[in-house]
Parts: sequence; structure tokens; C-alpha cells
Amino acid sequence: MSLDRALRELPCDRGTENAVRDVLQLMIASAGHKFTPREVAGRLGRSEDPIKVILSSLAAGNVLEAEGNAYAYERHPALELDVQRFMQRSGAHNQLAQDNLARFRDRYGR
Repeated sequence: MSLDRALRELPCDRGTENAVRDVLQLMIASAGHKFTPREVAGRLGRSEDPIKVILSSLAAGNVLEAEGNAYAYERHPALELDVQRFMQRSGAHNQLAQDNLARFRDRYGR
């Protein structure tokens, strides 16, 4: 099981990282429940094609269990730490970007 392995398969950009974070939050909150890519995309309000790529990558890294066209998150102690670290790092980076944008707007009035 490796979240890092799954993330290496995905584009390294802010939008993808945010989408992965959203997918993981949904899957963790509904641990054990099986979702199709369409259901995940619908619940997150995102396009289905990128969600398919993310889900398949997470399944290839053994972060998610795949059964046909359905994916589920099963809790694994070793994996939980990796996921928590990713979520904290991603959340901290998002907050930093928002803070920088707010400072820019305050300074330049935009």
C-alpha cells in the first residue's frame, strides 16, 4: 500500500492535488461503501473523467479497493498515517495560497 506510489501516477499540479484530497475525504468519510466514478464525481461536483483517473491510480497504489467499476476505502493502520500526512500537507499548502492571495488583494486592491 502506498499513497506516494498512487500520487506519482498523477499529474503534479494544484488542481489534481485538490481533487485527490476531495476524493480521499469522501472515501474516508464513507469507509467501506462502494462508489462508482460517476457517484464520486456527482458528489464532488467534478468532471467524471479526471475522477476515473484518480480512482484508478489510488486503486493501483492499493489505497482504494477496486471491484469492477466500484471503489471503496478500507481502513489500514499503515495507510492511515500516509493519508493523514497528505491531507495535512495539502491543507497547509491551500491555506498558504489563500493567505498569499488575500495579502495581494489587500495590498493592490484587486
